[in-house]
Amino acid sequence: MRTYGNGFSVIDSVRQHVWTKTARKWLSKQPVILGLAVMVAILLIVANELNFDAASEASHTNAVVAERQTRIYDVQRLLLDAETGQRGYMLTGDPRYLQPYTHAVTEVDASLNSLRALVMSNAQMMSEFAVFSRAISRKLAELELTIKLRQSGAEHEPWQTVMKTGLGRQYMEAVRAASDALLKSAAQDLTRQTAKLQKSLQASRLSFLISALFCLLAFGLYLRGSTKLHEASQRRAQDLQHEKVKLEGLVALRTAELERLANHLINVQERERERLARELHDELGSLLTAAKFDVARVKSRLPADPPDLHERLSHLTSTLNAGIAIKRKIIEDLRPSSLSNLGLPAALEILAQEFRANTQLTVETSVDDVELDEAQQLGVYRLVQEAFTNIAKHAHANRVQVLVKNYWNHIEVVVNDDGVGFDAGQSKNATHGLSGMRQRMHALQGRLELNSAPGQGTTIKAILPLGLPAVADVAPHPVA
Repeated sequence: MRTYGNGFSVIDSVRQHVWTKTARKWLSKQPVILGLAVMVAILLIVANELNFDAASEASHTNAVVAERQTRIYDVQRLLLDAETGQRGYMLTGDPRYLQPYTHAVTEVDASLNSLRALVMSNAQMMSEFAVFSRAISRKLAELELTIKLRQSGAEHEPWQTVMKTGLGRQYMEAVRAASDALLKSAAQDLTRQTAKLQKSLQASRLSFLISALFCLLAFGLYLRGSTKLHEASQRRAQDLQHEKVKLEGLVALRTAELERLANHLINVQERERERLARELHDELGSLLTAAKFDVARVKSRLPADPPDLHERLSHLTSTLNAGIAIKRKIIEDLRPSSLSNLGLPAALEILAQEFRANTQLTVETSVDDVELDEAQQLGVYRLVQEAFTNIAKHAHANRVQVLVKNYWNHIEVVVNDDGVGFDAGQSKNATHGLSGMRQRMHALQGRLELNSAPGQGTTIKAILPLGLPAVADVAPHPVA
């Protein structure tokens, strides 16, 4: 099967063409469907607005009717309260009964004013309100008259005569009749608005039915046009899913290969360092030592004169000693003998002392005794060594702290400085040194955490599990 440069086959290209053709046919029908949708939307908006106006008007009218009824009932209640207070005072002569009477008379005026404002727009109810208001006034006047007569304390008790005339009952019946008329008119208004609301609801049902038919028509056209597009999209999605699975498999395979390659390179690097250290120790070291012995032998056999020749031989001996010292330092950098001979805590302490001497920084160490294999020990040592290198180059720090904590199932290695720090989220700060640390810890089945911010220093923490075999043995043999 012929494939293109991007990895897709000829069949994939044909499927893409079929899907594109179907999509274009569907898009050509979009204006018709869009026009129907706009028409249905306009129809729904107009119908909803009309129904909303009708419902709002009916709701407002119902609220006004309810308020009218409430005010009428309030006036009746207040009038009954006034009559009750009047009767209590008439029977007992106790002025305390006049308090509810006075309160009720005051509130009646306010309720009547509110009721007048509610019925002012209706001529029929306004005339009925006038009758109701006059009946209330007569009743209140009758109550006030009997109270004044009772307060006068006349000998023949004329207030009893007034009460026996039955005027109070007649006035109260007149009030009830007038209030019933007002309530009946309010009920008629409510009935008319209810009928109007029913008509509005019927119109709403009809408009909704018409809109639903248009929606069904548009939906049918949409289904007819989108079925093939949906089927083509499904096939395209399946093809894309297959390609995604293939690409994910390739990415996983390449990632695993890169990890193995990185681990192999670390292993090769350490082996090469070991080989160079061994050759420097065996070859260059033996040459320098032999030259030093030869110079000492020549010096011992020369006469005392001339003295400048002895001085030159002494300088040569010093130069050879410096070369031997440099050789030892290079060997220690390539393959630290202290790690093999003294263990990780002592090796880290020596590394910290050398770093302190070279940079004049304050270096604090706290290293627990840990039981690690050679690969893990070398990994921790290289981590601290690389951290020291980065601090010396970039941190501008004054204080450095190295911690190695031993837990029951893992160890933590922390290198912290109080330097300038950096934005750990920026990809440009992911240097090769940090990448090497992270890869080395990954090879040992551990992980590396970096915390830094501008002006807040940098903390590098590595977590290594205990009792697990390493992925790559990066340190098979120590240097003798």
